[in-house]
Amino acid sequence: MYTEQLTQALAVVGAIHAVSHATGTDVTITDIDIAKYKRLLFLIDVGAIGTGTVDAKLRESKTAGGTYQDISGGAITQITASSKITTIEIRADELDAGYEFVQLSLTVGTAAVLLAVLVLGGEGVHKPVGGSVGGNDIAAVTQRLVV
Repeated sequence: MYTEQLTQALAVVGAIHAVSHATGTDVTITDIDIAKYKRLLFLIDVGAIGTGTVDAKLRESKTAGGTYQDISGGAITQITASSKITTIEIRADELDAGYEFVQLSLTVGTAAVLLAVLVLGGEGVHKPVGGSVGGNDIAAVTQRLVV
């Protein structure tokens, strides 16, 4: 019987590290290949926001670096308060036919905002999905510790 640890079930496939983003900044995590996973989970962590706003939406493309289009229902309710976390989850079968790549597009409005994003790929096509540095994780992952 295959017993999977949570760190083996999830791969870190994208990140925006915590930093202050200026008004009018458009930030993206792009070309996430959902064909390797059945689900993607986007964790958006907004710290100090002041009078700023954060909008986020998921987009899809047929090819890496291709033309992206909005995913129906993939936009969050605008974040206007500090210390909030929003998640967006999408299944591979929710993309339009022929689309394989996902992009998270964030827009900061009104004033600078401190935010971070982590993207996790789950229910991998091949097991384990994660669990070792350098596997399906992005290069920023330096350690995976299980106690």
